[in-house]
Amino acid sequence: MLSTIISCNFNDPSIEILANYNFSYYNNNPVAVGGEYLKDSIYVQVYSYTTPTDVSGFTVEFKIKNGGGTVDKQVVKTKKDGKASTRWKLGTDSFTQIVTARVTDPNGNVFPEAQIVARGLLYNAWNEVNYYPLNQLSDMASDTITHQSWMISASKVYKRGDNFLDWQQVDESKLNGGREIEIDKNGVVYIGTWNGELVKSTDHGLNWIKCTKPIPDNPYFFYLWITNDGDLWATRYDRGLWHSTDGGITWSNPLAVTGETFTMNGAYRLKNGWLVSMVNFGLLKMEIMKSEDEGKTWNPISTTAPEYPYSVYVTGKDEIIIFTQSIAGIFKSTDLGKTYRKVFEGSVTFNTSAMQSYVKKFGMDYYIAIPGHGVLQTQDFEKFETLFTEPNIDGLYIDHTGSIAVMGWLDKLNTSFFYGRK
Repeated sequence: MLSTIISCNFNDPSIEILANYNFSYYNNNPVAVGGEYLKDSIYVQVYSYTTPTDVSGFTVEFKIKNGGGTVDKQVVKTKKDGKASTRWKLGTDSFTQIVTARVTDPNGNVFPEAQIVARGLLYNAWNEVNYYPLNQLSDMASDTITHQSWMISASKVYKRGDNFLDWQQVDESKLNGGREIEIDKNGVVYIGTWNGELVKSTDHGLNWIKCTKPIPDNPYFFYLWITNDGDLWATRYDRGLWHSTDGGITWSNPLAVTGETFTMNGAYRLKNGWLVSMVNFGLLKMEIMKSEDEGKTWNPISTTAPEYPYSVYVTGKDEIIIFTQSIAGIFKSTDLGKTYRKVFEGSVTFNTSAMQSYVKKFGMDYYIAIPGHGVLQTQDFEKFETLFTEPNIDGLYIDHTGSIAVMGWLDKLNTSFFYGRK
């Protein structure tokens, strides 16, 4: 329910009559599909301090200000209880939609205009969302087999409901301080927390259990990655690399760091057994590296790999895709990283946060967030279509329906963009 109350209190004797009233502006169900009616009518309620039993005869004028919708009645008289209502059919011009309401009393005195806000879900279009919790999106994971999606926003865990903007908080104390979320090939949901814990659910969120702590004696966050064989990998810059092959029950430490730093961004298992990641290993910059011994030792995947990557992705065909900042483009290798070819030219206009998700696959399509450019769509990393032009983004996710969520950044820091699919 949206309720805006305006209390009039003027010192000018010529309009002193206005001080006798206040108003509420109601929208009980402020979300609907664009082009359809809100479930409930919107209305204005007039309250009188002098004649509380009869507040009829006020004129309320409703006007569409934003969104392109319509109201069934633009001019409505209040009834005895002071209420004037109309039905609002949302438009399809924008996600945020606004109706203004102006009240005039029976003596012709005009009161301050107020706004009633609704959200019109736009399918197959981009919705710019600036309200909590969707504007604080920090991670998302989905399972297309069981048709479930999970989101983390402001350290809280949410599960998707009926539509792409319907997310309900999961009431589970073990998930307090959620930081990142991953789903393995068997549909097991893993959530890493800010205090170094790992929690998982093997029954699609009905029950949650704590795993063995990935990095012992670590009271802080860590980075979690799951390779396509189901193995778990945890890193933190000062704690080396940790590996679990049994769903987080036991962990080994294949790479202990002594006097060096080590972090990895992404974890991909190639068909030949290599582990590929973008690694910071005591370097001033990230580098695409490989391990042929389960993470014990790491080496650059190639001397010809493009410099200054901000992300790496490996397709099901073992094609290695590198996204770069300084050379401004996307590079593709079809020979396990020996050689690379630039397949897309596009500059990155600001430094990226290296641990974000920039590529997601749904069906036959890959969706790519290019900070400073927008969202690309491709099926082969050869031909690209710009699906969304917006420079202020950093991170992309897809739910189980194929709806796309993109994190806002810089000028759009407290905003998320959602492309909804039914």
